[in-house]
Amino acid sequence: MPDRRIKRTKTNIYSALVSLLFERDIRNITVKELCEKADVNKSTFYLHFMDIYDCKTQWQNEMFDEILSLVHDLSLDKIAMNPQAYIHAVVSYFKDNLAFYQKLASSPLAPEFSYNLKQRLSEKIAESNGFNAKSNRWERTMVAFIMGGLMDSCLINLNGFDPEKLEETLNELGESLAAYV
Repeated sequence: MPDRRIKRTKTNIYSALVSLLFERDIRNITVKELCEKADVNKSTFYLHFMDIYDCKTQWQNEMFDEILSLVHDLSLDKIAMNPQAYIHAVVSYFKDNLAFYQKLASSPLAPEFSYNLKQRLSEKIAESNGFNAKSNRWERTMVAFIMGGLMDSCLINLNGFDPEKLEETLNELGESLAAYV
């Protein structure tokens, strides 16, 4: 029972935080204001978070973990052999979370969130492949290129988002690039 209450409390806090972050920079948000919006006591907030920055970090980590679950088993070889599966998973994720990303795109949080998301995804794929910075520079760069391109393609197409058309375009692009390699 306590786990469900804790999850609900954190969800309320995260929801309030995101709402405020869509409006302004975190430096202009107080814990008091966040707690009022989330309808929790400050003591409850501090039971779960050290400060507002810790709250933001934990929220982002939970968001990124959800996205990372899409690519947890994809190696660079699997992506190269079947990019359509990967493209489908990422486009579907954006489709399922379209309202959030549309709001995010026009918020002060967008550049930082986008950068952190792409970096975490690239790191996770590199880690799952056993790549390191010194001996796998080409592979790590390829992963970053794929991740950045795919994420940016979804992010820049949020207005009038047509997941089927975007997926078709990305697959065609991938086939065209494969012909050059």
